[in-house]
Amino acid sequence: MAKMNPHLVGLDVGTTRVRVILAEVAGPERLEVVGVGTADSKGLRKGVVVNLDSAVESIKRATEMAEQMSGIPIEQVYVGLAGAHIKSYNSRGVVAVSRRNREIGVDDIRRVIDQASAVSVPSDREIVDVVPQEFTVDEQDGIGDPLGMLGMRLEVAVHIVTSPITAKQNIVTSVNRSGMIVLDTVLEPLAAAEAVLTEDEKEYGTALIDIGGETTKLAIYQRGAIRHTAVFPLGGNHFTNDIAVGLRTPVPEAERIKRQYGCALSHLLDENERQSMLEIPSVGGQAARPLSRYTLCEILQPRAEEIFSQIQEEIQRMGFDGQISSGLVLTGGGSLLPGVTEIAEQILDLPARRGGVPPAIGGLSDDIESPEYATALGLVLVGYKTRYSSVRSYLRGGSVLKRKASKLKEWIANIF
Repeated sequence: MAKMNPHLVGLDVGTTRVRVILAEVAGPERLEVVGVGTADSKGLRKGVVVNLDSAVESIKRATEMAEQMSGIPIEQVYVGLAGAHIKSYNSRGVVAVSRRNREIGVDDIRRVIDQASAVSVPSDREIVDVVPQEFTVDEQDGIGDPLGMLGMRLEVAVHIVTSPITAKQNIVTSVNRSGMIVLDTVLEPLAAAEAVLTEDEKEYGTALIDIGGETTKLAIYQRGAIRHTAVFPLGGNHFTNDIAVGLRTPVPEAERIKRQYGCALSHLLDENERQSMLEIPSVGGQAARPLSRYTLCEILQPRAEEIFSQIQEEIQRMGFDGQISSGLVLTGGGSLLPGVTEIAEQILDLPARRGGVPPAIGGLSDDIESPEYATALGLVLVGYKTRYSSVRSYLRGGSVLKRKASKLKEWIANIF
């Protein structure tokens, strides 16, 4: 194992909450969580920084909590990228093998990945990740790592993630101003998938659905690799707003009511629960009003149906209908609402479950059992693979040269 700092930090800067997980390497393929921090997220909207100072303060509060719990200062972090502005698509590249003996070398693999990455991107956007899906050697496809194989023609299929230049840089700047260095940025649904999906699920077809505060992220895996990602401008906060508007109650009270009494599927309520009455505070100091829990669920259910209907349309539009054999895995704070899993199963006609903590994670694992921590935990796992895994660098996303160039550009931008 490489002699490096044994501590890894995942930083999930969400629209609603900032979450930090600090873990240390306890052994091969074994991590121990030693620090957890959370704070209300301020200064972000739909995954984009709209107030830099507020975002910095939120990040500081969460990291300080993790530092106090662990007694370890946080200096370097892996950060998640999200937001409706994220766009991704698949691309292919092909090169001729350069060596005389036709043995595929590292240079050939990097050349073909760079060739697949040479796509036209608008001037206001940049490529933030290039994830190899599979290689093809002389028409033999499904190859995970072609190094050392013999062939004349090398092809690769990659998944390219793009983001507005300013959106990514503002997140990085917020972290830097909080006193930390960004080691890498990772698309949030890809990070969450590292935490909650099994290898079999990735192989046989799974849709990961991450329901955040203001966005819902979709990641489709098949044949062991990411095949499609999408972001929808709907999330858990929309449930809260529906309650606040529909019942004319303050937003903080709407959030409390959603968490304590909400259910996205009224059929799950028994007769007593349907008839139980809630006290709904009113705005402007008016008297509270009674409301049945059944009526509350009737307010929430259409929004849940809307979210999963959009996901269903996206899956059908991209041609993955009937190919998601392993079903659905739900993460994010929005997945905690009772009835959401059942609604997903009904609309998409697939088995669904909530994501949990992988068995390789120990320490304070009880503190991060909630699906809300899937992204931050996944960022830690990505960091572990980047530092210690035997998986070669070109299989982790993009070429080494491009990653170094990206970090140099970020460093220069932060100076000037």
